[in-house]
Amino acid sequence: MNVSPLRKLFAFKPSMLLIGIAAAVVLIVPNILFTTNTNYGSSFYSYWLTGRVLFAQGQNPYADELFEQVKARYPEDHNTSGFSLPLYAILPVLPFSFINNFTAALILWRIFLQAALIFGGFRLLRAFRIQNRLTPGAVCAAILVLNYYGISALVDGDISILAIAFFLIGMAALQEGEAELCGIMFAFSTIKCSLTLLPVFWVCLWAISHRGGGIIAAWTGMVFVLLFLIGMLFQTDWFMLYLRSIVYYIKYMNPINLSRLLENWQPELGGRIGWAVSGIFIALIIIEWIINARKDINALEWVLALTLCAGFLVGIPNIGKHLFILWIPSIYAIDKMQLRWENKGKIYGFIFTAVYFILPWALQLFVFPDWKNPISNLNIIGPLLLTFLLYWNRWWIIDTFIDQY
Repeated sequence: MNVSPLRKLFAFKPSMLLIGIAAAVVLIVPNILFTTNTNYGSSFYSYWLTGRVLFAQGQNPYADELFEQVKARYPEDHNTSGFSLPLYAILPVLPFSFINNFTAALILWRIFLQAALIFGGFRLLRAFRIQNRLTPGAVCAAILVLNYYGISALVDGDISILAIAFFLIGMAALQEGEAELCGIMFAFSTIKCSLTLLPVFWVCLWAISHRGGGIIAAWTGMVFVLLFLIGMLFQTDWFMLYLRSIVYYIKYMNPINLSRLLENWQPELGGRIGWAVSGIFIALIIIEWIINARKDINALEWVLALTLCAGFLVGIPNIGKHLFILWIPSIYAIDKMQLRWENKGKIYGFIFTAVYFILPWALQLFVFPDWKNPISNLNIIGPLLLTFLLYWNRWWIIDTFIDQY
């Protein structure tokens, strides 16, 4: 009789961890050369400065003075701001904040984000049950790291990469039946809640609608409350200060969203058209949530891909470097398309991947050679095209595909 305890990997396979460590070692020299010869990383500078202000000086991390310091360090970066994240988002950055040399801290932070993105690429296979052999983990990781928007987020040191890595680990844990780890990772993914709040809400809604799935929502809620309370240990009124920072960011930074993009294109009607389109997508997401909440895992994955995509079209100011997230539903949609049509699906998938990967780089290098300004037209075209691609295969995935498994 075998009395040894069951072994749980909790979504962290040793081989994948070794790949992440090896990738980090390989990336040390390129990161040192790039960081010492360029002046990017405004997002990480705000995190690094916040950690030092909060723990070394005990001051308000949401103060306007911090915003002014960031702007003084990066005067040409029009997209930078002060700290406008939940206070517990500083926890992953704390070890780097204790490094006095900012350049050294930025090098290590970028290596950490690259390793997290590579690991997330491998976890993407399990998170969305990618079955096509043409997109193994190495390909997924390479696409996430090397696409234009992913490089932009890495160069800036944006914490959104870590939030998405947490979310993918949580989804992989859900697929492997590890409800506790799933909830913990979902809670930590809210460090960038503008990106992950809608996907986490949908997965928790789906889980509650299925027997035994409420454990995921319970763990997500408990860990989120714990993180909220940890923030209060350092700053009792941090939540109100956080809301104030969001208002300040929207009012004075005027971040890019769908309505503003259309308003720049058509000043008279573009803004109203943009909000109307956002309203349509909000209604679309809610309808899909209601219809598919009690359906199978295939419906969960498809609606999650749609939520990740449509999240850029509902008025949330995430358009720009955060569009690297679109590669997650893109890889999922291409995988299902290739399963549906074995020959034509491979051709369609290759064309979509090549165009969507190469076009932003071509425009950036040859048309708009300025790292600081996102490519506005693709910010609209990308999410809309991907939404069409998802709906093209909706009936097959949710209705027909379910019957095959």
